[in-house]
Amino acid sequence: MGVSIVGQPTPPQRSTGFSMVSSRATRTAVAVLSAWLFVLALPAAGARTVDAASVEQLVLRAERLADTVEIKRVQCEYGYYLDRSDWDAVLELFTDDVVAEYGNSGVFRGKEHVRALLYAIGYGKAGLRVGQLRDHIQLQPVIDLAPDGQSARGRWKALVLLGQYGEYARWQTGPYENEYRKEGGRWKISRVHWFETFTVPYEGGWKGSMEQSNVADRKFPPADDAPTFAANPWPAVTLPPYHYPNPATARPVPLRASTSAPSNPGSPGERLAQARRLADLVLDEHQIEILQRTYGYLVDKNLWTQIADLFTDDGTLEIGGRGVFAGKARVLQYLRWLGAPERGKLYDHTQMEPVVTVATDGLTAKGRWRALIFGADQEKRMDFLGDAIYENEYRKEDGVWKIAKLHAYFVLYTDFQRGWGVTFWALTAPEVDLPPDRKPSARYEIYPGNTFVPFHYKPGSSWPEPASARLQPVAIAQLRSGAAALDKELTRLEDADAIEKLQNAYGFYRDKWQWDDAAKLFATNGTREVAQRGVYIGHEHVRRSFDIDGPAGLHQGEVAEHFLYQHVIHVSADGRTARARVRELTLAGAFGKRADVGGEVAENTFVKERGIWKIQSEHQYTTFWADYAKGWSQGYMPIAGPGSGIPPDKPPTDVYGAFPAYYIPRFHYANPVSGRPIAP
Repeated sequence: MGVSIVGQPTPPQRSTGFSMVSSRATRTAVAVLSAWLFVLALPAAGARTVDAASVEQLVLRAERLADTVEIKRVQCEYGYYLDRSDWDAVLELFTDDVVAEYGNSGVFRGKEHVRALLYAIGYGKAGLRVGQLRDHIQLQPVIDLAPDGQSARGRWKALVLLGQYGEYARWQTGPYENEYRKEGGRWKISRVHWFETFTVPYEGGWKGSMEQSNVADRKFPPADDAPTFAANPWPAVTLPPYHYPNPATARPVPLRASTSAPSNPGSPGERLAQARRLADLVLDEHQIEILQRTYGYLVDKNLWTQIADLFTDDGTLEIGGRGVFAGKARVLQYLRWLGAPERGKLYDHTQMEPVVTVATDGLTAKGRWRALIFGADQEKRMDFLGDAIYENEYRKEDGVWKIAKLHAYFVLYTDFQRGWGVTFWALTAPEVDLPPDRKPSARYEIYPGNTFVPFHYKPGSSWPEPASARLQPVAIAQLRSGAAALDKELTRLEDADAIEKLQNAYGFYRDKWQWDDAAKLFATNGTREVAQRGVYIGHEHVRRSFDIDGPAGLHQGEVAEHFLYQHVIHVSADGRTARARVRELTLAGAFGKRADVGGEVAENTFVKERGIWKIQSEHQYTTFWADYAKGWSQGYMPIAGPGSGIPPDKPPTDVYGAFPAYYIPRFHYANPVSGRPIAP
């Protein structure tokens, strides 16, 4: 029977009769009769249905969204295992024929040869030395899948904290351009290529440089091939190649099924149910990410009541070694004990590297996150840097995800001006004036001890296993409405994914002063507003605004790294516009001259032009900007004003001050649990 997604079923031709002698005629007649019975069984409202090919396209779209989520998760797992020098766990994420290239190390082919390289990096063994720090934070993904969904490429940025207490501390950064392959239904890394932007001593930061390679004290096995991208170390500046075209010019690639896909995957009802489950998993993950990222933004500004609203009534909170606070009222009591917001205090509480695992029933979930905490107390002339890992639990109540258990393990706290090579803070303990409901659930040492934060998943298996029970097929009468609803949901998820990719690509272009490429990402009538520089309107003026930061092209001996993360994206109901809150960490400066560090939050809008998402407005708020060597409390700088010689079209839409001032950039969305506005 022929069916159309927009028309009525096409009735089969009537048979002129059939004979018991002819098996062919018998089969034909039975098929005709069955088809007519199928048509007659359809209720009038359900007679408009969808064909198998249309359902398969929905399946492919849901699979690609889930693939992207899983690839991101694999890369974040990779970062967490590098933190621990757990080389065997890292290798579990690689294909057997993996190709690895780190900086100028050369090319290493095959898992065993890569194993030898990794163990050489670890001085011949797995695990951290006592007093060693090796944080490899994975940020800013730009993921592109092959049309058949069996391979992919991804660009990432690594922010790395290296150290050996009493000996050295170093910053390191650079992008990855990786390749991935699906094997046995699981994604693995088939090629890992990290490009070094800089490795510098903590003292002086990117104003200085290393006298020798960061790994000069290790003996590496011989490489299989010479480096494919040889580069001189910092202060030389290079541009690692992109695997993707500018997102403003890229067109969607038609999806196709893998050649290994089963020839008879199931009925349209069964396939639609499978697509629905994948879409629900992706949607659940997005909602949990919004929940946790909102928590970070609220902590920034000490909005304690709003934070308590994110918890279940029986939720628990455990921060460092202060013990467990049980129930929403006690959670709020602890938060208020931390103090009220005020001028001269900074507590940027970033949320990075999510690995979220939703249970097969879709009602509970677990999540691993990292927080870098940038803090200051101007009155005490104190600046600090913290590093924590969360292992949280979440629960869906009445369709809304909430925090059921928040557990932050401290990895490191240190004096920012001096760094982790020479200073550390001890783990917190239960407070006398605020006793917890329960003792700390775990005993551990923070840096220079080695904190082991238990994983809620095994290497390479954080993505949920398929449901053991057979999914209930979508009823024939609901195929059309179910497919339409799923199509709408998939479109919104795809839009959110495209916007995150667009925003992250924008950050990479800004890193290398690629102003033309950055400007192409803006809508024709787009606007750009950074700090207090004013508003630049229209494509030509947006392009000119970038020149405030210098001419286009690589700036040798200069650095302008923009780390983007903590996206909270909401697409409008009509799918034509969107809003996003994004956090940024900026490392800027010039070799031998200066090193600056900045923190920003952007509230941006987006518009879909001829099927491609563009930036409609960028509005970046500066939280802090400081001389790296002096820290925030003593080295804070005035917020950037209008650029000399490149006047804006309009004055700033918001007049505010950066640290030490206290200011809340307006939120484009309400509290994801309570629905209450998050008002400045």
